[in-house]
Parts: sequence; C-alpha cells; structure tokens
Amino acid sequence: MHIGLFGGTFDPIHLGHLILAERVREAAGLDAVWFLPSYRPPHKDRVLTRFEQRVEMTALAIVGQPLFRVEPIEKELPPPSYTAHTLEALQERHPDNIFHLIVGADCLPDIPKWYEPHAILKRAGLLAVPRPGVELWSAAKLADSLRIPENDVRLQLIESPLIDIASRDLRARVAEGRSIRYLVPRSIEEYIREKRLYEARP
Repeated sequence: MHIGLFGGTFDPIHLGHLILAERVREAAGLDAVWFLPSYRPPHKDRVLTRFEQRVEMTALAIVGQPLFRVEPIEKELPPPSYTAHTLEALQERHPDNIFHLIVGADCLPDIPKWYEPHAILKRAGLLAVPRPGVELWSAAKLADSLRIPENDVRLQLIESPLIDIASRDLRARVAEGRSIRYLVPRSIEEYIREKRLYEARP
C-alpha cells in the first residue's frame, strides 16, 4: 500500500489540513493518509497541548473518511520526535507499505538540515505542495544539496488550493473569545470549548 504521512502538531487540526490531505491523497493515488501528531518536535519552543488531546482532536476531525487514520507512534519513541526515527519505526511495523511524506514546498530547502536527511529520503518519497511566493526546489536541486544521485530523490509536486488557516491564529482567536466556526470541523470546535483549550489565562 502507498501511504501518505502527514505530520504536524495539529494544535488544533483545521480544515486546511483536511483539504490538503484529501487533495494529496487523490492526486497521488494514495491508498491512505496517516496523520502523525508530533509528540515532542525538535524545533517547537512553545508548550504544546497534551499529546493525547491533540490525538483525540485529530481522530474526531477525520471521522467519515475511512482512508484517513491517526498514527500516534511518536509517543512510543524517544524524544525529540525526529522524522527519521518515526519512519524507521513505521517501516519496521509495516514493511510491506510504501511511505510518502506530505510536505509544503517551503520545507524542501530545509530537508538537508533535518536530522539524518539521507535516511529519510531512503525510506520515503516526498509529496510537496507548492506555496505562493516560495521557490520550488526540484529533485535535482535537493539531490545536489545532499550530494546524492537525483534518482535517490522521489519527489512529486501536488497542486492544492491554498487554505489560509493557521493553528496559531486559531489559538489566538479562542484566547480572544472570537469564533473559529467554519475554520475547524464542528466536532473540533466543540472539543476545544468543552476542554477549555487555548483560553486566555487570568
């Protein structure tokens, strides 16, 4: 099976995430998309909502799409949550699957700086979504940056509508008592309200 891996903090997950995941799944002919909530991402310096709650929100958001699932494997791995380690663990558990990382095209220039980038590209292809105003790296440019053969970079560009929603803005809206209706699934709006997530602290 060809599996798209969509990683992120999902704090909270929103409609932009879901639209992108569905567009990539369809365009790339994926058998499924697995959402990978980050347990302890190496480059986030803010305090995240509890992992279990971010997993619960992601699970609620994908109800009704049987080709989506949540994979909470990163909690079982030693922190920080490096993509290379996550891929290694997933391949050990699912050796018959072919994995593809879903990334924004703005991430491509950063991949050479990631932890063990060669191992990442060995274990997964890249499904990159272009961003307006962002230079589009080719497979050749990424390969040259990593000093590896171009054939070792499996890169496919996926066109997707730009949905200008950011989790940080949603958190700010909740803290300010403003609406997030139509920016997140209704189930997520209710979960955030019931759990009193992102509320301003007195």
